[in-house]
Amino acid sequence: MAKASGGRKSTEFEYEEKMVRVFELIVYEKKSYTEFRDIASKEFGITTRAAESMWTDCRNRLKERFSQEREEILSEQLNRLYDLLNRSRLAGNRRVEAEVLRDISKIYGLDQPVKVDLTTNGEPLSINIILNND
Repeated sequence: MAKASGGRKSTEFEYEEKMVRVFELIVYEKKSYTEFRDIASKEFGITTRAAESMWTDCRNRLKERFSQEREEILSEQLNRLYDLLNRSRLAGNRRVEAEVLRDISKIYGLDQPVKVDLTTNGEPLSINIILNND
């Protein structure tokens, strides 16, 4: 009787149960990539390749989740700043108005320095070095 190669495939439910532990290892226990790979392969009885795949899946889920939350947080913060801006304008408080406008500019990235090429208008720069004075 021949031995079957590889293990059995887990169901989606079993996989998601394992992902709970994966999140614990990565987020709470702060395991490095190699630490996680070794622990997960032993704990779940899977290959290191499968553990690497779980690591990647977890990282992608975390990125997606926090990018969505980031947008919500930025939107809420902008709403609060615009409300404060309107109240400071009505109260005639120019100092607070200026500070709020600076904060709004930072959120939109308007305060970032702009790189300007004053010498070549974007063309490649060629430097010729002459070593003799004939």
